[in-house]
Amino acid sequence: MKIKNVVVIGSGTMGSGIAAHLCNADIPVTLLDLKTEISEKARERIHKSRPPLLIDRSKINNIKVGNITDDFSVVEKADWVVEAVVEKIDIKHQIYEKIFKSRKEGAIVSSNTSSIPIKVLSQNLNKEQKKRFLYYPFF
Repeated sequence: MKIKNVVVIGSGTMGSGIAAHLCNADIPVTLLDLKTEISEKARERIHKSRPPLLIDRSKINNIKVGNITDDFSVVEKADWVVEAVVEKIDIKHQIYEKIFKSRKEGAIVSSNTSSIPIKVLSQNLNKEQKKRFLYYPFF
C-alpha cells in the first residue's frame, strides 16, 4: 500500500517531529490535538525550528491542523494514523477506540511511545485490529 495521507494525533515534540518528516517526504499530514490552537503552535514550531525540521520550509502547507473533536473525520481518509499522545494508557486506549471506529479498511494504526509495552497498548484491540496496529517505541 502506498501511503498518501497521514494523520498524527498529538502535536507535542514527537508528534510534530513525525509530521515534519512526513512533510519532508511530500506526504500530506494532518496534525490533531485537543485544540486546534495547540496544533497550530506545533506547526509554527516546525516552521521556525533551528536546526530546521523541514528540508524546504515552503512545504509547511503540507501540514494541516485541527482538533480531535471537530476534525477527527480526517481519520476516515488516512492511509496511516499515528498516535503520539501523552504517555497515559487510558488516554491512548480512548484514542485507539476512536481511531478503529473511524479508520478506513486497511489503514495502518501505529503508536509512538517510549515506555508502554505493546501488550498493554493493544489489550483492548480485537484480533483483526491488532493485525493493523504497529508499534514503534522511540527512545
